[in-house]
Amino acid sequence: VFSTLSFSGSALFSKWNRGFDVVIIDEAAQAVEPAILVPLANGCKQVFLVGDPVQLPATVISPIAEKFGYRMSMFERFQKAGYPVTMLKTQYRMHPEIRRFPSGEFYAESLEDGPNVKDSTRRSWHDYRCFGPFCFFNLHEGKESQPSGSGSWVNADEVEFVFHLYKKLVSTYPDLKSSQQFAIISPYSAQVNLLKERFKNTFGVDSEKVVDITTVDGCQGREKDVAIFSCVRANEKKGIGFVADFRRMNVGITRAKSSVLVVGSASTLRRGDEHWNNLVQSAEKRDCMFKVSKPYSSFFSDENLKSMKVKEESSAGKAAHIAEEVDTNAPAAYNPGDAEQVQGEVNDYGGDGDMDVDDGGGFDED
Repeated sequence: VFSTLSFSGSALFSKWNRGFDVVIIDEAAQAVEPAILVPLANGCKQVFLVGDPVQLPATVISPIAEKFGYRMSMFERFQKAGYPVTMLKTQYRMHPEIRRFPSGEFYAESLEDGPNVKDSTRRSWHDYRCFGPFCFFNLHEGKESQPSGSGSWVNADEVEFVFHLYKKLVSTYPDLKSSQQFAIISPYSAQVNLLKERFKNTFGVDSEKVVDITTVDGCQGREKDVAIFSCVRANEKKGIGFVADFRRMNVGITRAKSSVLVVGSASTLRRGDEHWNNLVQSAEKRDCMFKVSKPYSSFFSDENLKSMKVKEESSAGKAAHIAEEVDTNAPAAYNPGDAEQVQGEVNDYGGDGDMDVDDGGGFDED
């Protein structure tokens, strides 16, 4: 029987005269405790909670409820109480260069790549450094703004650059022109709306077919060949709001299979949060940070792209690159490798969802 948590409390289930032998709850780290209890009300012999505590938690509207711990999932509470946790370590989705940062930053370097995952996620656009598996575009002239009467944020400069980035990719590689293949993700609903408006002006009613534009909350559990992440925040006040939430960051940068292209203000993100500072440093260290000036269309000129054509790597360079991969980016936010936390391993990892209720949960903030 397949059901949502809430529907499992319906009259249809109450007619069931006996409990289930086994109940498996997926995305358990994203559900509040009362919701988890609903499918268990009729009893069961065994329950499995499946989820990722370093991805998005439950959506809780009330600040008071959150203050008193209502947002904590049963998954996380059991984990903190010392119950054994099995880490699914092997990932089959992402190119190793995408996996590299989140593995070091959030999973204590414990994620491993499945067989042939590097070859299966290699794409022709990787021949250009600026379209590689992991890139950061530093829009140093970009500015954030707040729509009148809104708690959300927008960045028109990022919208313009993202549009040109998308346009260049799909014109060169037409197979990418599909909402099944390409996603544009942002933490802010107002930015998502501005992006949708920009694309609709060009592609008309077909805009939703050529690219999937969504919030971070709306994309958990999804995967695309290419994902652009628009960070939005660009200021000199050291504030990046809930962009600093490492769980939201983790979801946003792990939706892509072959290329994740992060667009933001490096200086703002550096000052605003340690995890984002580490990501910027990782991009610099791997030589995949690109400083972009206006006009943004000039970045994608034939001459500029020609200069970013990837050259064949020497044997010595490959050896140095392999040695680099064992370097930990930063202390992990979640360490599933501790002996008291983990007992056993399973070779399967998928890694799957301010804020915006209309797009799958969440709220915009000041």
